[in-house]
Amino acid sequence: MGKKISVAMATYQGEKYLPVQIDSILSQLGAEDELIISYDKSADRTLQILEAYQAKDARVKIFHNTVPGVTGNFNNAIAHCSGDFIYISDQDDKWADNKVVIVQKTFRETGADLVIHNGIHTNENMEPIGVPFFQLFRIGDGVIQNIMKPRMSGCCMAFTRKMKDVIMPMPEIRGYDQWIALVCELWGNIAYPEDILIYHRLHGNNVTAGTPRPLPVILRMRARLLFFLFARWLREVTRRKS
Repeated sequence: MGKKISVAMATYQGEKYLPVQIDSILSQLGAEDELIISYDKSADRTLQILEAYQAKDARVKIFHNTVPGVTGNFNNAIAHCSGDFIYISDQDDKWADNKVVIVQKTFRETGADLVIHNGIHTNENMEPIGVPFFQLFRIGDGVIQNIMKPRMSGCCMAFTRKMKDVIMPMPEIRGYDQWIALVCELWGNIAYPEDILIYHRLHGNNVTAGTPRPLPVILRMRARLLFFLFARWLREVTRRKS
């Protein structure tokens, strides 16, 4: 019996781009896999689109989110994932046709707890722009570097069920993907296939911050992150001793 894959997608006001992303995911999943979608209440047709997919494909499962915001939305999606491998998905990107094949191969060959693959930005029409993420953000290991400057993109991540127990629940901080990367580096290991497996659409409503934050804000964010990492360390020490 093969390993089950869960895809955790967070949605909010996503009607314009959802079908492209959902189709690119479902085409790569097996019959026993699942697309877990957390839905933040939206004013557009996001829910109707999701319900239409759910009605025709049993792999699509919708869970309404009760803690609005990006981290709360992904917490809700990941919490409902039952797979051996959990992939993170934005609502407005597009997966490369060979994404699942390459990521699963990476898990098998490296024994990694987290896979972070390459990607590239596109314009609103899905035309690639700029250079690949690994070159743009200098993605790689380095706890201190990754605390000081987030370099990872959640849409490029997949992790094992074992790591889900360490990652979850994610604290209410900005940068859920920074949290996942740091937790997996501290308590596991990460593999970085260089294949471009995501086309990350840039448009006017992206959640990712586009302007630098003031230094006092950055310092408060880093202090909050360190506090939660220390709290998670204490939790893991206690859990593993029991």
